[in-house]
Amino acid sequence: MCASVPQHHIPKVDDLSLDEKIGQLFVVQGRGVFMAESSWGYQELMHQVRENHVGGVIWSMSNVYETAVLSGRLQAEARVPLLISADLESGMGMRFLDTTYWPGAMAVAATGDPALAEAEGRVVAREARLVGVNHIYAPIADVNVDADNPVINTRSFGEDPAEVSRFVVSFIKGIQAEHVLATAKHFPGHGDTHVDSHRSLPILSVDRARLDRVELLPFRAAIDAGVRSIMIGHLAVPSLDDEVVPVRQYGAGENPYGTAASEVPQNGTMPATISKKIVGQLLRRDMKFDGLVVSDAMDMGGITEHFDAGEAAIRAIEAGQDQILMSPNVDAAVAAVKAAVKSGRLSEARIDESVRRILDAKSFAGAPIGTYDEIFSGIDTKEHRDLAANIARRALTLVREQSGSLPVKKSARVVIVTVSDFPETVSPLPDFEREMRKRVTDPPQTFLVDSRTTDVAPIAAAAKNADVVVFALAVRARSGSGSIAVPEVASKLLAELAPRVPTIAISFGTPYLLREIPTVGTYVCAYGIQPVMQLAAVQALFGEAPVTGKLPVTIPGLAPRGTGITR
Repeated sequence: MCASVPQHHIPKVDDLSLDEKIGQLFVVQGRGVFMAESSWGYQELMHQVRENHVGGVIWSMSNVYETAVLSGRLQAEARVPLLISADLESGMGMRFLDTTYWPGAMAVAATGDPALAEAEGRVVAREARLVGVNHIYAPIADVNVDADNPVINTRSFGEDPAEVSRFVVSFIKGIQAEHVLATAKHFPGHGDTHVDSHRSLPILSVDRARLDRVELLPFRAAIDAGVRSIMIGHLAVPSLDDEVVPVRQYGAGENPYGTAASEVPQNGTMPATISKKIVGQLLRRDMKFDGLVVSDAMDMGGITEHFDAGEAAIRAIEAGQDQILMSPNVDAAVAAVKAAVKSGRLSEARIDESVRRILDAKSFAGAPIGTYDEIFSGIDTKEHRDLAANIARRALTLVREQSGSLPVKKSARVVIVTVSDFPETVSPLPDFEREMRKRVTDPPQTFLVDSRTTDVAPIAAAAKNADVVVFALAVRARSGSGSIAVPEVASKLLAELAPRVPTIAISFGTPYLLREIPTVGTYVCAYGIQPVMQLAAVQALFGEAPVTGKLPVTIPGLAPRGTGITR
């Protein structure tokens, strides 16, 4: 049973060997799925805990019970309790299958109510603790001022630094009230970049005055609110550190995102992750943050295209990082750090400095894991699902309304065109289509359009007899994809249909899509494909719930921040 996990004490720095101290600086990735004791995956995790003495584990896509079991086994093997983390920006469902995938940050901000961010933070932390997660990599503190940002986008609370700060602080309060570490990310600010750092190094070309006014404001608010950890992004900021970063021979990088040589900047400056001026001087000295500093994943192109695993880890520690997340080669990185200490490049005192912060964080968080019964009754409860659904309904934003298009009549002849910017084998919005079918007298005709679609004649033919055509746009930021765009075939189809038949477009992702479909009659923002957002969108279309959301960002040339028709 999960409850049998020993809650061992936190040792002091001086109680640890040098090897144990170095290991504490590394966080390795795992999947909380069934693993046989003899399996490679299980043995690799145990190797990292037993031999490398790693200080943390991050779970990627996982199952609830298996994660709890594995968390317990790993904690039992660790001499020093582990920090176990997960990216839970949008609730447990973002990483744990069959649990509620909560509305994302921009949806929460669209409600206008920071209290909902705090309530969500509390729920996420409570549920996370039950499976052993005591370190949440959220909230996003980036201010999304670039409409073409391919990686942050709706993960941000918006474009206004003061508003973003309010929601960031509320989310942090909710998480840390449950004695789970919150993490403000991605310092010094990833919101004005049009390059995805999973693929290559973004360059933020703004001066210090602008950074103080925009990017740094939410991080200062987070620090003032007592945030326990901050994640550093792989982005270059020449105004803070103008040292040119080397570029590795193409193909030498270990990132899994298929970065092309043309994407790698040849004149970039040092990534914040390994910059002494950004971490050591700006964050530590100037902003007086003495909490835990964790790197973004070190297997991302923003760092792997410039340094190998060992050199990247050493430079990150030299800069002031405490935790090295997801090194592409943990064994090599650990060995490199040991060699750097032996040679004198890194002092043991510098290692001790990070270990003290890590142990302090572990003392705050503990190593809790629920029993099976606690997990069964405490995760994804009706109360929690109701809160997520309430946030989703309040987030729905009506940006533009064609007269007479809403509410949709149950007797209407409806055509649904689901649009994806990614090749799909089935609809990415099954809940939306199912809920639409439930409400109309005649079953709607449904079509899927993605980047491979060439023939839209059947859709045009169906639209001739329709009362309304609904374009459900599952076009959104995806880590590593590098861009966001409505497939040209879909935007042309909508432009052709809009003058002839009432059209409603719902963005189940980035709100900025209106720029690509400016002729659409009615435009609704749902900010994400989460099932709760799909249901909320249907409820809004049929007038079953009030629509009160307001845009947290500006859609350039079309709708200012704060736009939202109430109905």
